[in-house]
Amino acid sequence: MQKKIIMRTIIRNILIVSGMIILLAGCEDFLQKEPVLQQTSELTLSTFDGLDKATAGAYTLLYGVDWYGGYYVLSSDMRGGNGKLKPQDAGYQFDAYIWNYSESNTEMLWSSAYTAIARANNVINAIPNFNGSNEEMKALDNFKAECLFIRAIAHFDMVRLYAQPYSHSKESLGVPVVTETKIAQPERNTVSEVYQQVVKDLLEAEELFGDYQRSGGADPKGFASKEAVQALLARVYLYMEDWQNAADYATKVIESGKFDMWTADQYVTVAENEDGAWGRNTEGSEVIFAVYSALGNSGYPGQEGIPYMTNPAHHGDVVASNDLLNLYEEGDVRRDLFYTDPQGRAIFEGIWWTNKYPSKTGDGSTNNTPVLRLSEMYLIRAEALHKGASISGTSALADFNTVRINRGLPARTQSILLSDISDERRRELCFEGHNVFDLARRKENLVRNDFVAETNQNIDFPDNKWALPIPKAEFDGNENMVQNP
Repeated sequence: MQKKIIMRTIIRNILIVSGMIILLAGCEDFLQKEPVLQQTSELTLSTFDGLDKATAGAYTLLYGVDWYGGYYVLSSDMRGGNGKLKPQDAGYQFDAYIWNYSESNTEMLWSSAYTAIARANNVINAIPNFNGSNEEMKALDNFKAECLFIRAIAHFDMVRLYAQPYSHSKESLGVPVVTETKIAQPERNTVSEVYQQVVKDLLEAEELFGDYQRSGGADPKGFASKEAVQALLARVYLYMEDWQNAADYATKVIESGKFDMWTADQYVTVAENEDGAWGRNTEGSEVIFAVYSALGNSGYPGQEGIPYMTNPAHHGDVVASNDLLNLYEEGDVRRDLFYTDPQGRAIFEGIWWTNKYPSKTGDGSTNNTPVLRLSEMYLIRAEALHKGASISGTSALADFNTVRINRGLPARTQSILLSDISDERRRELCFEGHNVFDLARRKENLVRNDFVAETNQNIDFPDNKWALPIPKAEFDGNENMVQNP
């Protein structure tokens, strides 16, 4: 049963903020005009302009330091074997790398995600009380669709982090499903119930979205769209091992005609090609949905953000492991995106950093994280087809080769194994927040050959470690909260 409630500790903070800024912090990041700070939340959410701004503000938490702006993305690759610590690291990613987690020392997505859910819920639940023109009412469908997308991705990302994978133990404890913001003490829903809510929200969002996509932001790909909803559904169904739906939704995105694969020449940074995909002022043709922030935005992750953590000119704590680098074939342009420090600031032999996050201004003051890309849709469909799904006119090998060819490699002619698709996902999606979750959903052991610490080099599956501890603060105000083993 859904819990139309939210943790007391989270809500107390949210209500304090909402009384001051109507849960709209961060709207200045998307819109020219800032919200009126003196308004009450009830008044703001009763106007069309207020609902518009509130919807824009709901995106803010996505690019914070604990989510797509920083740790959620990087810790996946550090835990999953794609990343390792540089010598004399500053310690930012040490705990993630060695899986050193406790309730007092865990990933802090919980607070950010439930704050985003609260903001989305405020809009979703205020819309039925609004009466406006036909044009306004149609626009409100789009606002609701955006907020449903935000609520869905928040629940989905949390259940992947704080619970065992759906494919392994779907009736185990997940996270509380929250569809209304109010003070209460919820129990955790099962993993299955969380996924059901995620799918429900995304299917409703798909139905509500037309060709609308919010404008006025620094990055046009920074807002949800119908295709972003469909792409996320393809990913969710993949995690549920619903192979046909995963293939069907990946196909919807591929056949939408709105996205194109980056060619081998375009995959590089703008320093090598002005049309290069990584570091563009706005996202390129392959990106379906991204998060973007810059210095001065309310959710800006600062020097713990991805551009600083993957750049030797700054912290540079996150470097690529040889386990990952050795997967690339000669001629693969993706290998060329890794670099040693060109200015000698970090003299460590054999250390390579990813250049997927050069920062759009080149100095780390901007943060651009792709969340959904077209290449992932081909790889989702390839895996689903290999698992038994059917899509007319294509095959697992054809989709696998679509990615390879556009990365400068020859097409494979022989049949492929699931391990080939898994390796291709690792090469293509590294440092975008996938690898540890891919291992979990496939129920595979973590094996790290290139390892630079002393404990937890390899993690067997299954193991309690695959569900991270829930932050201790959640137990201070919620007697019904249960910690992971």
